[in-house]
Amino acid sequence: MSKWLTGLWVLLLVAVTVGQDLQPLTLQQCIDIALKTHPLLRLTQKQLDAAIARHEQAKAQWRLDLTFNGVQRRQGPVIGFPLAFPGQPPRVIEIVRRDTRILTTEFRQSLLTFGRASASVRGTAFQVNAASETVQATQAQLILRVTEAYADVLAAQALEEVARQAVERVKVVLKTAQARYEAGVAPKFDVLRAEAELAAAEEQLLTARNAVRLAKANLNQLLGRPTDAPLELVSLPEPLEVLPEAIESQPFIKQALANRPELRSSQWQIKAAEEWVRLAQADKKPLVLFTGNYTRQTATGFAENYQWGINLVVQFPIFDSGWRTSVIREREATLEQALAQREQWERQIALEVEQAVRNFQVALQRLKTARAALASAEEAFRLAQVRYEGGVGTLVEVWDAQVALTRARANEVQALYDAHKAFARLVYATGLTESEVRQMLRAIAQKIAFPTTADGGERS
Repeated sequence: MSKWLTGLWVLLLVAVTVGQDLQPLTLQQCIDIALKTHPLLRLTQKQLDAAIARHEQAKAQWRLDLTFNGVQRRQGPVIGFPLAFPGQPPRVIEIVRRDTRILTTEFRQSLLTFGRASASVRGTAFQVNAASETVQATQAQLILRVTEAYADVLAAQALEEVARQAVERVKVVLKTAQARYEAGVAPKFDVLRAEAELAAAEEQLLTARNAVRLAKANLNQLLGRPTDAPLELVSLPEPLEVLPEAIESQPFIKQALANRPELRSSQWQIKAAEEWVRLAQADKKPLVLFTGNYTRQTATGFAENYQWGINLVVQFPIFDSGWRTSVIREREATLEQALAQREQWERQIALEVEQAVRNFQVALQRLKTARAALASAEEAFRLAQVRYEGGVGTLVEVWDAQVALTRARANEVQALYDAHKAFARLVYATGLTESEVRQMLRAIAQKIAFPTTADGGERS
C-alpha cells in the first residue's frame, strides 16, 4: 500500500510540474528566472563576494593580531656539567636537554600607520561599491537580452500565424479557381498556378514554424531550461502612442549619465585608485607597531620555564633602490587609466542613448506606416478576390494582392516587435526602469497634447 501511495504521489508531482511548465509566462517572470539561474550573474556576484572579502582582509590587517605557537622538540646530544655542593650529592646541570617544549603567545598591534590603514580600508570599500555596480550592470544586460528574446518569440509566433493565414487564403483561391475551371469560365492554368502558390505558402509556413522553435530555444537557454522545453508566453502591451519627432535625446542622456551602473562603477574605481596612490605614498612614512610575547618552555640550567617581553617597533624606510617611487608612479598611471575609462564610458553611453532614441523614433514611425499599409493591403486583397469571383478580375491581380497582404502583415508584425525591442534598448541605455521611461514618454505626450504658453499657462 505504501508503494502504491508513493507512486501516486510521484505521478501527481509530475503532473503539477508539467502543468506549471505549460502555464504562460510573463516577461517579468522570465526576467526573474534568468536573474536566478544565469551563470553570468553568478559570476559577477562571486566577484562582489571576493571584493567584500578583500575589504574584510584590509580591515583585519591593521587590527590586533594574536598568534599561538607550540613546539615539541627532541634533540641530541644532551649537554650538561656536574655540580657538587658541600654536604650534598653531586648532580648534573643540563644546558641542552633531550626533550624540550616551547609554548609562545604573540601579539601585534599597529599604533601609527600614517594613512596606510585608512587608505587600504577605503580603497577596498570603493572596490566593493564598484563590484556592486557591475552586478547591477550585468543584471541590466541580462534583462535586455531576455526582453529581446521574449519579443523574438512573440514575433516568430506572429509571423507563423501570418504564414498560416497566407496558406488559408491560397486554399480559398485554389478552391475558387477549381470551381471556375470546372464551370468552364477559367483556364486550367489558374488551377496549376494556385497549386504552385499553395506549395510555396506551405514551405514558408514550415520556415516560420522552424523560426519559432529556434526563438524559443534561445529564450529557454537564457532561462536555464532545456532548449526544447515547452514555452508559452503572455503577449506584450501595445507601445505608447507618442509622436516620434517629439522625443529628444538630451533628457535621456542626462538620466543615463546619472543612472547607468557602468558609469557609477567607473567612478568608484577612480576613488579606489586614488586611495591606492595614497597608500603607496604612505609607504614612505614611518610605521609604529606594538608587539609582545609570552613563552612557556622547558626549564634548563640557565633558563626559567617562562619568558615574556613587549616591544615598541618603529620602522622607517631609508633606501629601497627606488622601489616605492616606482610603485607610486604605477598607481598614478592606474588612476589616469580609470579617469580615461570614465570619459570613455560617458561618450559611449551618450552615443548608446542617442542611438536608442533614434531607433525608437524610427520604430514608432515604421509601426504607424506598416499598420496603414496593412489596412490598404487587406482592402486590396478583398477587392481582388471579389473581382476574380465575379469574373471581372484576373488571377494575377489576386496573387499580387495576396503577396502584398502577406508582406504587409509580416512588416506590421516585425515593426511592432522592433518597437518593443527598441523600447527595451532605450530602457537599458538610460539606466532607468521601464516604468520610469514610460513616465518620461507620457510626460512628452502630455506636453504635446497640452502645450504651455510663454507665461506658463495652457493654450486653449
